[in-house]
Amino acid sequence: MSSRVDLVPFGFTPTESLVYEVLLTEGPGTGYTVARAAGLARANVYAALEGLVTKGAARVEEGRPKRFRPEPPSTLLARVADRQGEALDHLRHALESLSVPETPTLVELVSARGAVQLMGHEVARAEERVLLLAPPDGCLALVPHLRRVQGAGRALKVLSTGEVPVAGIEITVIPPPEWPGEPVLMVVDHRAALIGARRADHFTGHFGSGAAFVAAAERTIDALRGGR
Repeated sequence: MSSRVDLVPFGFTPTESLVYEVLLTEGPGTGYTVARAAGLARANVYAALEGLVTKGAARVEEGRPKRFRPEPPSTLLARVADRQGEALDHLRHALESLSVPETPTLVELVSARGAVQLMGHEVARAEERVLLLAPPDGCLALVPHLRRVQGAGRALKVLSTGEVPVAGIEITVIPPPEWPGEPVLMVVDHRAALIGARRADHFTGHFGSGAAFVAAAERTIDALRGGR
């Protein structure tokens, strides 16, 4: 049996990915029933089940023999996102502690979720100002970071293509501009910027630190806000 669920990029083994999918599709089971459904050796399945429990993707029901139940996908996604965010914070602090000369960079982005995570981390590092133009749900996802920027007395300018139901942050609504999808732009201080577009669930864009790229992002935001 092959797995359609790939949890390997998030710290799981291939066997754990397969066993988690079996638990979702076949329902709770003992090590024996899961091994039979997965077509794997029982010892390998028991190890995978214990790994899933340790990593918060499954739990053990009371009774004998042991029965394992999968955590709902929404719970697993929340735990993975939390761990990934924490890991990124640790990595950011470690990298910032190293004295390395800054060099201009340009990185292609293809994930809307990844773009929001990156934007949140960069906004949290702002020392002077943040300029942001994003769809309403994108603005909502960044509200905790934007509040910290505002509370720290940094300059904050936020625009959106629709009403954003949030209090305490001034968000200017602009008409949807001519853009290959919904515009997503951000400038942090004078050191980094993001220019992208979201179309349905697809995202394309770039994050860069070159002076020309940052200036282009700022000028684009100014043009799209039409002097507001």
